[in-house]
Amino acid sequence: MFSAQFSPLRISALDMLTPDVMRLRLQHPQGKPLPSFEAGAHIQIQIDEQHCRAYSLCSNPADLSHYEIAVKREALGRGGSQALHALARSGVELPVSAPRNLFALAPNAEHHLLVGGGVGLTPLMAMAHRLATQGLPFSFVVAVSSAGSSPFGAQLAASGWPVELVHNPREALDMTRLLAALPAQTHVYCCGPDGLMSRVREQCAALPAEQWHEEAFAGSETAVQAGFALHLSESGMDIDVPAGSSILAALRQAGVAPETNCEQGICGSCVVAWSDGDPLHGDQCLDDEDRSEYIAVCCGSCRSPRLTLAL
Repeated sequence: MFSAQFSPLRISALDMLTPDVMRLRLQHPQGKPLPSFEAGAHIQIQIDEQHCRAYSLCSNPADLSHYEIAVKREALGRGGSQALHALARSGVELPVSAPRNLFALAPNAEHHLLVGGGVGLTPLMAMAHRLATQGLPFSFVVAVSSAGSSPFGAQLAASGWPVELVHNPREALDMTRLLAALPAQTHVYCCGPDGLMSRVREQCAALPAEQWHEEAFAGSETAVQAGFALHLSESGMDIDVPAGSSILAALRQAGVAPETNCEQGICGSCVVAWSDGDPLHGDQCLDDEDRSEYIAVCCGSCRSPRLTLAL
């Protein structure tokens, strides 16, 4: 259903924004312009045989001489960020997909309110570039835990954008106050740590659903609370998914290896058709219509005792 074609891009610059967040500049090996992208888009990078990950673009969409991404080294992650940090140096070429956008700016908003923190600022940086270039009204709220702790702090300070730094966001962030001063058709875009996103989402609960936009690069496997059975219609296999496991783990343990790339519910490589069950969806690559027929097995689960997959 989804596929990604990868082409080599060369690391032309690398700088550490914080001790654990690096920014990479990626260019065509022959210096050619790169495919265009809209603010909020991401690319996939095939880091090595084990790790393919999706990263938001944080560079200016108007400048196609290069792409930029920011990657936080996650000590307790699944190994992708650590592998990329270890591999990255100037001149290294990486297989990179064309950009794809699941977090786009709304075309008819009266105002755009960007809210983020940490490495979650990456797609919002591209949005701010685009909105500033087009002269569209926006505000940029950046949550920081302590003075100067934002990875993009220096760039934001020099940008001239309408940026508000919120220190100690757990107590100081007040979306109700912010929204009260903005037009009724303000759209909110949020990306950042889970705690921040939950807080912003809760404070924006009264906002119409179409005016709320979020991006969360989730973990790969959704553990199930109660066990259920998988029936694979093409092979005839029946597989138990015990409580605490996941669809993907159970398939692999049974010797079934569905295609997976990002394992974040973003790329769509693991999407398969389902029937005869009540699936839970954790992806960001399918819309509601898609989910009536398909499930991303890397991050899906099931509420019913049985689920059939077209495998």
